[in-house]
Amino acid sequence: MKRDIWIFLFVIGLLFFNWPIMGIFKSSLATSLFILWFIFIAIIFIIAHFLEREDGGK
Repeated sequence: MKRDIWIFLFVIGLLFFNWPIMGIFKSSLATSLFILWFIFIAIIFIIAHFLEREDGGK
């Protein structure tokens, strides 16, 4: 199950940082890129924290 979550996050990252999605934010591309990047990193941190807690810290 852990592997499925990481593959899902990778695919979501590819979709979010792909040009058609980034094209929506033409006026503030840099700002939206950093915001999406921060949100994506926060989601990865939260999921990694919960997976580590579930695994017993191993």
